[in-house]
Amino acid sequence: MVLFHPYRLGRFTLVFALAVLFASTALVGAEDPPPADVNFAPNPQAREVVRRVVANELRQEEIDNAQHYMFKLTRINQKGSRVQEIAQTDQGNIARTLLVDGQPLGSGDRQAEQQKLENLLRDQDLQRKRMKQAKDDAQRAEIMVKALPNAFYYEEIGREGDIVKFRFRPDPNYDPQSREESVYTGMAGELWLDVAQNRLRKIDAHLFHDVDFGWGILGRLYKGGSFMVEQKQVEGDHWDTVAMKLDLNGKALFFKSLIYKEQEYESDFHRLPDHITLAQGLEALDKETPEVAEKGGR
Repeated sequence: MVLFHPYRLGRFTLVFALAVLFASTALVGAEDPPPADVNFAPNPQAREVVRRVVANELRQEEIDNAQHYMFKLTRINQKGSRVQEIAQTDQGNIARTLLVDGQPLGSGDRQAEQQKLENLLRDQDLQRKRMKQAKDDAQRAEIMVKALPNAFYYEEIGREGDIVKFRFRPDPNYDPQSREESVYTGMAGELWLDVAQNRLRKIDAHLFHDVDFGWGILGRLYKGGSFMVEQKQVEGDHWDTVAMKLDLNGKALFFKSLIYKEQEYESDFHRLPDHITLAQGLEALDKETPEVAEKGGR
């Protein structure tokens, strides 16, 4: 299967796109207090560090969105595993599958993938629609990033070189300004920052009470659900997301069980020209894919 990503959310912003998944169609359930192990006093100095790093992340977003890279994406979920080579372009991302469950695609699957890709390249309306939807998602995700310093209390719990580790829990005095931000009232976890480069390094968060979708009628994510997203410096001074783990349980459509477990890993980044079209992105993939597939996607 070919994936066409009309817009790649910038770097660490992917974390908050997940939060949008929880909150954009949901209302937080019963107001349970945070777990006892994250009850700690507010620390203005820690919050200021987070504020400084978040401000830099937002500045870097503008730079990163103007740059394009090719990278390998490995996705693992309940259906199996898939490895893809992805190229970023001015018109969105374009991808070609290398391996499914560790095996190269058969000739029939390759032909079907190529046909789907050609259809997408010709469908200007679909491209515009996906670009708009992804842009809207990115704007909501940016709201989540900006809210980080004010939405939580932070406490430093570890330090190794330039990496500082904080734990966080909701600030009870914080008043969410949007439906997206309301998910923060039910989230706690740990945050790693690179204080030398003012970058967000990693977040590991969990829900400590249920999140309802559609006013509790259509579905619910149970407390205990979690996600982890990690970014690091991958080439030169470029930072990018390198790992994501999502583990959610709940119910949908009354009593239907909902289990969502997925892992994604990104690697082998290298720079592409700043301005390339989808067709040029495909050409770059065509040059790279045979060699990568021959190596088993590693």
